[in-house]
Amino acid sequence: MKDTARQPAVRMPGGIGAAQHYTRPMSMKRLLICLCCLAFLAPACDDGVPDDDDGPFGELDAILSEDRPTKRSEVVAVPNEATRSIVMFGGNDAPIVNQTPRSAFRDDTWVFEPGFGWTEVGGDGPSARGRYGASADAAGGRALLFGGRYRDADAEGTDPYTLYNDLWAFDFASRTWEMLDAGGGDAPDPRYYPGVVWSPQDEALYVYGGLTNTSSTNFQISSELFKWTDADGWSEIPVTGDVPSPRAFFGTTLDPARNRMILFAGQIGDFQSLAYNDLYALDLSSGAWEKLDNGGNGRPFTRMHPHLQFDSSRDRILLFGGHTDIGDDNDLWEFAGDGDRWEMVYEADRIVGERFGCLENASEVPGDYVEQDLSAPERRQKAMVALMFDNVWLFGGMHAECSEHLDDTWRYDLPTNTWTELIEARTGESCLRRNDDCDCLCL
Repeated sequence: MKDTARQPAVRMPGGIGAAQHYTRPMSMKRLLICLCCLAFLAPACDDGVPDDDDGPFGELDAILSEDRPTKRSEVVAVPNEATRSIVMFGGNDAPIVNQTPRSAFRDDTWVFEPGFGWTEVGGDGPSARGRYGASADAAGGRALLFGGRYRDADAEGTDPYTLYNDLWAFDFASRTWEMLDAGGGDAPDPRYYPGVVWSPQDEALYVYGGLTNTSSTNFQISSELFKWTDADGWSEIPVTGDVPSPRAFFGTTLDPARNRMILFAGQIGDFQSLAYNDLYALDLSSGAWEKLDNGGNGRPFTRMHPHLQFDSSRDRILLFGGHTDIGDDNDLWEFAGDGDRWEMVYEADRIVGERFGCLENASEVPGDYVEQDLSAPERRQKAMVALMFDNVWLFGGMHAECSEHLDDTWRYDLPTNTWTELIEARTGESCLRRNDDCDCLCL
C-alpha cells in the first residue's frame, strides 16, 4: 500500500471569499451511502450547508461515493459553486505507448462534489470526444462545451480524426445536456484544442484558435476569434493589437474584472520547436490583443497544455503544470491581474536530469531525472483543473514520462498553500510515489 500520510508544506495564507450553497435532492444511491455513514461511521451526511467546524465552504475532504472516473486525459472541468459541483465530460483513456496516446474516446459525464465525491450522470449528451473547449456560465447555471475530436479505438496511427464544431450546454440543476448549435451556418470550422471562455459582461461565449486538421501529423493552426450568444448565434470578430504568433496547445482563462481572455504559452505544432512561455490578454470588448509578458528566464518554463485559472479573490492568474520542454511539471505560479511578472507559488518537483533513456529504451526516464516532492500531486498535462471554494481541484491527466493516464483527485487550498490528496491514484504515478522499487522513474 502506498503511504498517504503526506505532509504538505505550509506557506503564507491569503484571504477567503464567500460562496453560495445549494441543496440537491438526494438520489437513492446517495441516500443509502449517507445512511450507511450514519449507521456505521457516525459522520453526518452533507446537506449542502456548511458546519461551523468545516469552514465557510462546508466539508471538503470527505469521499462518501465509491465511484470514480476511469483514468483519462484531454478533459476540461467546469465548476458551479451554487450547486457545489464540478462537471467533467469524456476525454481519452487509451493506452499511451512511448509517450504517445492512442484513441479510446469516452462520452460519459461525471460530477464531483466536495465532501461527497464522484457521480456518473446518465442521459444523452455530446458524442465521445476529447480535446474540446469548455467554460462556465455561472449566472445561467450551465457549462458550455465546444468542439473536440474523435477517432475509433481500432484506427491506425495515420487514420484521420473526426472534428466537431457543435455547441452543448450542461445544466447543473437538472444534470442534463442540451445541444445549442449543431455547427452549421456561421459557426467556426470544426476544431480541437480551442481556447473557450464565457464573458458574463457580454453574456457571450468566445472561441479562439485551435487546430482544424483531421490528420495526426499535418497541423493546421487557426488564429480566428468567434463569438456566440443565445440570441444571435455565431459571428467572427476581427482582432487588432499585439496578436500572438500562430500556435496550438496553449492555455486560456477569463479575467472577469477586465473582461479579457488570458492566453499563455503553447507551441507551433511541429513537436520539434521549443514551446512558448509568453503571456497575452485579449480585450473582449474591443478585440485588441496585448502582450503582458515576453517570457524568458526566471518565468515559468516554456510549455504546452498549461492549466490556467483566474483567482478573482486575489486578482491573479494561476498556472498549474503542463508539459514543459524538459518534461511534465506540477509547479504553481501566479501573475497579478495588473502585474508585470510571474511569481512562483509552489515549486513541487524539480527536474534535475540531463537526458532520457533507461533499460535500453530511449523513451524511458531514469529514476534520478526528477527530485520529487511527495506532498504535491504527480506531474501532469491535459488534466481536469477547476477553481472553486478557494481551492484548485485536480483530477487525472496524462503523465508523459510514465506513459500513462492518472485517476487521482486532489485539492490545493489557496489560503494555506497546501495540497490534499482525496482519492489515490491507481495508475500513472512514479515508482517513488507508489512505494515501488524500480530501475527507472516509472518501471
